[in-house]
Amino acid sequence: MAGLQKNVRKLRIQLSLIIKMKAIKCFSVICLFIFICCSTDNNQEYTNTNVNTTPVSQIDNTGPILTSNSTGVFRFTANGFFSNRTINVYYHIPDGDITSMPILMSFHGGSRNADDYRDYWVNMANNSNFMVFAPEFESGDFSSDEYNLGNIFDDGDNPSSGTYNPIEEWTFSMLDPLFEYVKSKIKGTQETYNGWGHSAGSQFLHRFVMFIPNSKLNIAVCSNAGWYTVPESEINFPYGLDQSQLDTNKLNLAFSKKLYVHLAEDDTNPNSSSLRHNEIVDDQQGLHRRARGRYFYATSEDTANQNQTEFNWIKTDEVPNVSHQGMLMAQDAVRYLYPEN
Repeated sequence: MAGLQKNVRKLRIQLSLIIKMKAIKCFSVICLFIFICCSTDNNQEYTNTNVNTTPVSQIDNTGPILTSNSTGVFRFTANGFFSNRTINVYYHIPDGDITSMPILMSFHGGSRNADDYRDYWVNMANNSNFMVFAPEFESGDFSSDEYNLGNIFDDGDNPSSGTYNPIEEWTFSMLDPLFEYVKSKIKGTQETYNGWGHSAGSQFLHRFVMFIPNSKLNIAVCSNAGWYTVPESEINFPYGLDQSQLDTNKLNLAFSKKLYVHLAEDDTNPNSSSLRHNEIVDDQQGLHRRARGRYFYATSEDTANQNQTEFNWIKTDEVPNVSHQGMLMAQDAVRYLYPEN
């Protein structure tokens, strides 16, 4: 009998422990649920705390709220071929008359971090009184062929007449419509816009100048591209112009545009992450970004001279004590984009 009572007491203790354990687990789950609910806001947008900006304008169904002294992001959808792909456009607008304020488009690198490529410019935009818009070409929607190489061919590394796309399917073709969209929202009178690109954004921008030279782009500053489409006819696209379908008249028009080749003095690491290497580009352009930029400019100047055409491209002084650093390159590039400010 005593043994039975002992077993009953033991069973009661175990049962009590089990109930307490379950109560603790249940309480923990409830606390976790309350914490998540209190700390999550589905309507909150990310703002870079390193930049002193006004509250972000919300994306809505009627379009962006572009006003003086505002920072935010809106969604843009072009008509035609790209109508099934909507992009984020990060922007900053200083205080002032936005109907005539200059417009800069900032093109991100391979990390597709357009918010940073807006933030690089905020203080300079405030000081020099220009607006900045940074379109985001997300990797899920735009492959390297479609971004870096502009979707000129279905497969830019293997061009052929059968895979050459019409101009309305080039990713570059989204830029003038984006410019006009912004103008319509601010009732703007601007006739042109400037462009800055770093790394993959520089690849995108210099090809935009070359292949659509009659766009509304005014000044282009191309910083630290990994490699280039060099205007020489003996080498196949994307490294040269053979099979590119780019004729001499269009190339000469591109040479008349204001393009700055903007290089960092210390961007000389041949083993830099994502830097393309193969027998063609290494033999043609060199082993690192600085060498390739120098080759691109020198060959472009030689080709323009051979064509006996106007050449308005400029190689800037190389930025000292800087390597592959987008923010520092932007801080130097502003003097070429807005020299009077």
